[in-house]
Amino acid sequence: MAERVNLLVPAEVVPRLSMSDSAGGVAALRGGGVYVRDVPAAVAEEWIAQNPGVRSVKRRPAVRLFRPRVYTYASVVCLIAAVQVVIVLAVDGAENPLWLWVTGPLVLGAGGITLAYKSIPFEHVRFAS
Repeated sequence: MAERVNLLVPAEVVPRLSMSDSAGGVAALRGGGVYVRDVPAAVAEEWIAQNPGVRSVKRRPAVRLFRPRVYTYASVVCLIAAVQVVIVLAVDGAENPLWLWVTGPLVLGAGGITLAYKSIPFEHVRFAS
């Protein structure tokens, strides 16, 4: 079987690119551009040579809606809120149910960790400008 390549086509190149039936899958990306999966290597080399900006990628790019700093700040807020929930539950003087002790900090902590992970600029991640 022939070698297959994944391509990332920027939005400004898409109208000029003539895609044949040789591409395995085409998906539009949020923020502009197209991800083309399973293109034969010979066709991919031809596309890259004829269209500046087209490049081969190993995996589908992830497009984030906000800048990395927004995700970092939101992560810090969630993690601080998780600690504050524990403090408030401990000192409020009322007897709180166990589910509140577990789910409150756990959900906020998991959200903070997820947002922190989204702020990392991996090679396949593109952030909104």
